[in-house]
Amino acid sequence: MLKCKFINKAAAASLTACLLLTSCADKTTPSNSQGTDAKQGQTVVSTEAPAESKDVPEATAKPLDLDEDLSKYDLKDDDPLEQIVSKMEAKYGIDIVYGKDVRTKFEDENETLIAAVNTNEKDVAIALRSIDEGLNALPKGFIRQLPYGKHKILKMYLTGPVTVEGIEGSSVPAFTSDSDDELYLTLEVLEQGVVNVPTVLHELTHIVDFKLKHDGLLKDEEWAKLNPQGFSYSESYADNMAGKKNSENCYCTDHYVPHNTNCANDDIWFYYSYSKVNAYEDRATALEDLIIYRMWNYEVAPDLYKSPHMKAKAEYFLKLVEKDFKMTDSDKEAWTKAFKAIS
Repeated sequence: MLKCKFINKAAAASLTACLLLTSCADKTTPSNSQGTDAKQGQTVVSTEAPAESKDVPEATAKPLDLDEDLSKYDLKDDDPLEQIVSKMEAKYGIDIVYGKDVRTKFEDENETLIAAVNTNEKDVAIALRSIDEGLNALPKGFIRQLPYGKHKILKMYLTGPVTVEGIEGSSVPAFTSDSDDELYLTLEVLEQGVVNVPTVLHELTHIVDFKLKHDGLLKDEEWAKLNPQGFSYSESYADNMAGKKNSENCYCTDHYVPHNTNCANDDIWFYYSYSKVNAYEDRATALEDLIIYRMWNYEVAPDLYKSPHMKAKAEYFLKLVEKDFKMTDSDKEAWTKAFKAIS
């Protein structure tokens, strides 16, 4: 697992994937606050001590109850920010930190990430509504089950722009941590409350990954068998962002670009070049299309899972999730039905 280091050094300078093509841009913006700039997040860990934040609401400590009626937490149009936060914290069992309470510095021996403070409560409220829409697509009680080991709660920091200290023009729209101190997801909220919901779910997939490894279910040697013989990940975000992108055996060359490689289905082992950076990104990208389909009922990557190798990767991960997370029968059925529909 990743421990006490950022996953890369300078690669966060511009973790930006291609814009959605016009043909699918409207479909990726079901709410006014959803951006079309599909900037890829970064999985990190941190050794920096967390800043003091607000007390965790009592609701976040509730035990898992898959029979609970969550409709009482549905957001209303006239809910103020405090009410939105209170409802989401109770619904998902998380601690939402925003405004001046956010942590602003994340560092290790290699680099430092600096998060600006976003005190625009209107923008934060809009962003949270978009995030709630995405989280609603996940199984009931799923987010509440993410903490593991020493981690008792998932923190969600809503910040302004995040940059890499000393690197001009750098941008890290989202990142996760598996530090000893906190389990958190940090999200950049842009003007007018723009936050990229698929990126939020991508980062949460990393946390699922951490939990599966912690619980002894996810084995590197088993995952390696799902890749081409002799394949090894580049382990370099910097190379990927510098344009050293290897699209061999990929469904497409870049994120949100329609199928534009010459690979036959049997030769597709990865979603796009970013998937080949490391196993964490491979697994997160392999689930992207299914998650988007569950959220908005359309495919960004039509026929992606008709590749037997991509289907095998998704099936492997989903089976581990089913083992490690308690779900209602209806949620299991819904996700199984969705995966079958597009594979």
